[in-house]
Amino acid sequence: MSEASPVDQHDSAEAAPSAAIWTVPNLISMARIVLIVVFGWLLIAGHDAWAIGALAAAGISDFLDGYLARRWNQVTELGRVLDPAADRLLTIVVVLGLAIRGVIPWWLVAILLARDVMVGVALLIARSRGVSSAQVTFVGKAATFGLYVTLPLAFLAYERWDGVWVAAIVGACVAAALYWISGIGYARDLARRAHPASDGASVAGAPERLG
Repeated sequence: MSEASPVDQHDSAEAAPSAAIWTVPNLISMARIVLIVVFGWLLIAGHDAWAIGALAAAGISDFLDGYLARRWNQVTELGRVLDPAADRLLTIVVVLGLAIRGVIPWWLVAILLARDVMVGVALLIARSRGVSSAQVTFVGKAATFGLYVTLPLAFLAYERWDGVWVAAIVGACVAAALYWISGIGYARDLARRAHPASDGASVAGAPERLG
């Protein structure tokens, strides 16, 4: 994620993102998207050890690109696109792959994907009104981190340690609740900025930060 992490975003909120493309954080973000696709193929093909390795590498890059973007002052407009795109792609690939393998229930897949559909529709409507996407929030990143931890744990524990598997599924449900909370906040922020402020000025130009 070339955009900074929640703490990093707060520190760099005053600096406008650049239009640069070929920055190191952006390259890491692009590599992360490739790793997610590779993980999905390995998971479906049954190469579990390699799949976990690809997922772990993607998770490390999730922290690394945000850290470097802040550290080197390389927060970019492209990074703001790659960040949520990579997170959404990861969610889709992981939950679908694990559900196909029977590791997680399909109702959990429905809950997670419904949230992404809701946010996607809100984003399309907002962009049609000239509102750009907002920054990722702490709650949203916490939810994503929770899914990073609980879903692979469920994968590792499946048909091995029943108690751990149940705990992982419960943890994934908690992360899913946070995921929806962040999604609703995201949609509400987009709706707020899509309408003119009371003084006649466009809220679309307000700082892109979710409350």
